[in-house]
Amino acid sequence: MLLVREATALERHDWDELVARFENRRIVHTRAWIEWLQGCGCGTPLYLVFQRDGAIVGAIPGLLVRMGLLRLYGSPLPGWQTPEMGPVFDPRHVSTEELVGALVSFLERRHGVHHVELVSGHLDARAMQALSFRGESAPTYRARLYPGDEARMMKALKESARRNIRRATKLGLVARFEEDQAFVAEHYAQLREVFVRGGHSVSFGEDRARELFRHMRAAGKLLAISVYLPDGVNIATGLFTMDGRELLLWSWAHRTAHRWFRPTELLTWTVMTRAMAAGCTTFDLMGLGDFKTKFGAELDTTKQVWVRSRYRWLTRARDLAERGYRWQQSVRGRFARMRMFGWGRSADEPEHADSTA
Repeated sequence: MLLVREATALERHDWDELVARFENRRIVHTRAWIEWLQGCGCGTPLYLVFQRDGAIVGAIPGLLVRMGLLRLYGSPLPGWQTPEMGPVFDPRHVSTEELVGALVSFLERRHGVHHVELVSGHLDARAMQALSFRGESAPTYRARLYPGDEARMMKALKESARRNIRRATKLGLVARFEEDQAFVAEHYAQLREVFVRGGHSVSFGEDRARELFRHMRAAGKLLAISVYLPDGVNIATGLFTMDGRELLLWSWAHRTAHRWFRPTELLTWTVMTRAMAAGCTTFDLMGLGDFKTKFGAELDTTKQVWVRSRYRWLTRARDLAERGYRWQQSVRGRFARMRMFGWGRSADEPEHADSTA
C-alpha cells in the first residue's frame, strides 16, 4: 500500500537530499525554489512524501492557495514563472496511477482542495486522463551542452550567433557576473522595455525577480550577468540558475537603444561556458522563441500541464480567467508601448517580445 504524508521536520530540513535520490529531480523541486515562491506570496508550501513498505518512493513539493472559499494546489500554478515541478519518483517502484491517485485523494481529504495543477514531463498520459486530468502541452527549447569542449559547443551554435559573439568581443563589450542585488532593478527595467516594445506588460513585479535573486544566490545556484559597453553602460542582463547538470534560463533582456550590438549572444555564451565548466550537460531555455535556436536548442515537447478540478465549472472558470488575464495584459502592454515609444512602430521592431519569464 502506498502512503502519502507530510514530510517530517527532519525531512523538510534535508529536503534537497531527499529529492536528489530521484533522477527527474530539478532545481524547481528544491527548498530554495519553494521558499522563493513562498516569499513571493504564491501560497503555503506543502512538502509531501510517498512511502511504501517503509521506503520513500517519491516526493512532491507544492503550494496551497486560498481564493475565497476555494482551495487550490499548484505544483506549480500558472504565473509562477516556474518551468516544471510535479512529483519526483522512481517509476520502477511506483506508477503514475498510484502516485497521483494517492496525491489527489490526500489533498481533497486532508486539505479540502478543489483544484490541482501539476507540470511534469514524467507522468503517464493515459493514467493521468483516467484520473480526470486534462493535459496541455508546455513546450520549451533545450540545448545540449558539452563540458570540456567549448569548440564543439561553439560549432553547435548557428553562424549568426557565432558572428555576433565575435563582433561583440571586437567592439569591446564586456560580460560580467553580478553579485549585488542592485542588479535586479536594472534587469527589471530592461525586461519591461522588451515586453512593452512588443506590446505586452510584464506579468510579475520587480519584487519577484528580487526574491529569486536573493534565494538562488543564498543557495549558490544563481548566475546573474550583465553586458557592458566599453564606457560602462549596461545594455543587457540575464538571470539563470545552475544546478547539478542543468542550466536554466529564467529571464533575459536588453536595452532597446543598444540592441544592434546584439549583446544577448555574448551574454548567453558566457553563461553557457561557465555552466559547462561546472559540468552542466543540458540547457533549458524555458519556453518558446525562434531566437533560442541560435544556441543549438531544439524543441522539447515532453512536458505537460495537468489540470484537474473537483467541479467542471471550476475548470471552465480557470480557462476563462486565464484568457481574460492574457487579454488584460495585452491591452496594458499596448498602452504602455504607446507611452514609451509613441504611436508608430518601426519596421525593425518585432511584433511580439520574446521572454522566457
